[in-house]
Amino acid sequence: MAPNHGPNGARLIAFRSALCLAGTAGLAGTTAKSLAGPGPAEFWIYFTVQSNLFLSVFFAALVVRPLRGTDTEGAFLASVKGAVTLYIVITGTVFNLLLANPASPFYQQQKESHYTWDSVLLHVVTPLMALLDWLFFGPRGALRPRHAALWLAYPLAYLVFALVRGIVVTSGTRYPYPFLDVAGSGYGQVSVNCLLLASAFYLLGLGLVALDRRFTPRAAPALTVNQRPEPEEASSAGARA
Repeated sequence: MAPNHGPNGARLIAFRSALCLAGTAGLAGTTAKSLAGPGPAEFWIYFTVQSNLFLSVFFAALVVRPLRGTDTEGAFLASVKGAVTLYIVITGTVFNLLLANPASPFYQQQKESHYTWDSVLLHVVTPLMALLDWLFFGPRGALRPRHAALWLAYPLAYLVFALVRGIVVTSGTRYPYPFLDVAGSGYGQVSVNCLLLASAFYLLGLGLVALDRRFTPRAAPALTVNQRPEPEEASSAGARA
């Protein structure tokens, strides 16, 4: 397929470039703050940073593909895009509903606002833009419910990383999120938290698949050689003859 450099293709490239730049700027801001802080630089341990890094790299690749004359997106690329979109939606959902929400049991009080410019980019702008890209630009029809389960591989790997790191590290931030704080809540409560979150993430993944299938154009059914015209059509054809 020839690369799409028309008005629609140009708008798509511009939108995805803006999304990539938003993620990159947010990552640069939070990294700079972490490096300038008095303690160890721990920005890299957060799901927020990792998911935005995945998003920035992936959408940069999507921007470059049509410019290089590669404009087709196969099933594998669609699955990767679904995974990246799910992870950034998880980032926005967990932050805004659990961590920055005073009504949440996992609310984290901070000296500065939860919604600094870099935090807004990483927790609000990139999740919303990625979701809009999913709604308006596809993929279309390449995903199945099983993909929602496959996409949980990275969150589960991150869980193992966070828990093992909490055992090894004795200073600084042992656990990146309060719902993973084994030292404060115990393994029993953390297990319940993780089970509930995993279920919610799976439902989010199913929601993305459902949206993809909802907006996939339905192809008109093809006529087979065994199909016969309806009686009315046959009689009208005879009359014209």
